Amino acid sequence: MEGLEVAEDGASIWLRGRHASEAVTAVLRRLPAVARLEWLAGDRLRPWDARIPSERLPALRWEPLAGWLRVASTVAGLPGWPPAPAGLRLVRGGEEQSPELLLTGLKDWNDFVAEAAEIRLQTLRFAVDDRQRVLVRGTPLPPLPGQRFVLHGDVAVPAGFTWAPAVSRQVLQRRLGLGPGQLALWYPDGRYCRLHTELLLPATRSSVRATTEAAGIAAL
Repeated sequence: MEGLEVAEDGASIWLRGRHASEAVTAVLRRLPAVARLEWLAGDRLRPWDARIPSERLPALRWEPLAGWLRVASTVAGLPGWPPAPAGLRLVRGGEEQSPELLLTGLKDWNDFVAEAAEIRLQTLRFAVDDRQRVLVRGTPLPPLPGQRFVLHGDVAVPAGFTWAPAVSRQVLQRRLGLGPGQLALWYPDGRYCRLHTELLLPATRSSVRATTEAAGIAAL
């Protein structure tokens, strides 16, 4: 708004102008005001609702309205550092559940299969790693020494443990990088491994015999 000037007087703001267009005058009339006065010669002021000038324009530091309304840009800065992601860890606790996975030795597994009834083996599947450890899946699990795991979706957690923070199974599976058909085995020391469930073979005497022979253990 050309021709308008502004000055500050403590908590008050003065706005003055000698010549204002009808549009500017209409805008000014809509602004809330403590008083509206006519600026006369000699810096005399006359209230709009009076006939006689009764005040004088104070001696203030005036500046154009456009300069007084200038916008100052903020100081450039880097965004704040995001908080470090909370690390998942195994902790004691959780609801008691029946384990569905057993990590045991190949020799113990071989001996069990040699004596177990066929119906006892029908619910079990197994896989063997290069350290001659056997992962057995099914219920009920064979009464063999080893580490038992409880399945939470596609993540196997040691029996008697849970994870913290208590994120959902879906978040846990994404965090462990599980794809379709994969299973994560989370060890008590915090390490974990992923394996495809298709590697788990039916627990038949013939499949166990072939596995133990390949490992150099006496056949069934």
